[in-house]
Amino acid sequence: NNYNHQDAQYFVMQEILWLSEQYNIDSNRIYMVGGSMGGAAGAIFANNHLDPTQPMVAATASASGILDCERRYYEMDGNNSMTEWFGGSPEEVPFEYHRNSAVFFADSIQSMHFNLQHTPFYLDFGTTEPHRLHAEELYELLQNYNLNMWIDTNPTGSHGFSVIDETHTSDWMSQFELERNPEVINVNLDEPSRAYWLEANNQIVEDEFIRIDCERLNENIYLINQFNNSDTLIFHILNDSIPSDIQFYNYQYDSIFTIGITGTSPFISSISDVAFEGFNSAYWNNLNQENEIIYVDISWGYYNMSFVFEDFTDVNMDGVWDVTDIVLTIQNILGQIIFNSTQTENADLNNDGNVNILDIIFMVNLILS
Repeated sequence: NNYNHQDAQYFVMQEILWLSEQYNIDSNRIYMVGGSMGGAAGAIFANNHLDPTQPMVAATASASGILDCERRYYEMDGNNSMTEWFGGSPEEVPFEYHRNSAVFFADSIQSMHFNLQHTPFYLDFGTTEPHRLHAEELYELLQNYNLNMWIDTNPTGSHGFSVIDETHTSDWMSQFELERNPEVINVNLDEPSRAYWLEANNQIVEDEFIRIDCERLNENIYLINQFNNSDTLIFHILNDSIPSDIQFYNYQYDSIFTIGITGTSPFISSISDVAFEGFNSAYWNNLNQENEIIYVDISWGYYNMSFVFEDFTDVNMDGVWDVTDIVLTIQNILGQIIFNSTQTENADLNNDGNVNILDIIFMVNLILS
């Protein structure tokens, strides 16, 4: 894998996609285990692949993992493959070493270990090897941040897969499923990309991380604690249902940037108008809607966004009763999506206060008539 450089990570992603096409694989239970150069593969892949619409790993295990490539460069010889695949030494291409490592101990601001908050991490190593210190120091760094870690307190063996108990490793990882929708997102992104329900577009300085620290208090309230080195932050939050209003608290006080609000909800297209308000003289500008994404420029402050829907009487609010309305109603009954109050009222055609199979019968008759 040659130190998990970008091409190697792409190869792993293609492997997962191919295996998923050929076999019945649970995408919520994909685990990565490696030794030596591959010992950090799972952590590095997890750091760089946080898009819930693409392959992700639910947990990872490291056997003698080379977790900090720059530190390893100075600790040991035999770095020719690192310099070849990264494009030079740490002095020449420092960002390549940092983005292809699980952690950069010398400067945590330039490290991707933040991204491991929601990835269970298993650490094993030999008794005397230098990589033991890498693992022990990363374990300490992630204490009380990543709440699902295991580390060998009585190591045996020398290096690589010889140090790991395969049964114990598999049993430990198998207790976890993939976290796709955490309440807190605290990441360093090496390029414009998506992390869970957030997505950064554009990178102002190419060889520096995009810093994001955001929280979701509930479906209506979001905190932007930090957002640097990008000019656009997309919130993928309009999914099963669309709340009547959303509050944003932006604590990034030294810049003006664009936020976008979107999601997978079929009802986004029925939004006819968006109201946006800033409080205590908070600045905002350029409110617009494009390709089912609502954009607005904001500065530091507190904002409220509310939605106005087209006054249609059908379920998906496109003005026409058709099969789509029936499909959405079935999904709502099965709990796969959640109607907002307007959709619930529209779907309850027999006015009994519930959306059920009787309403679907009414819909069929309405369409056929």
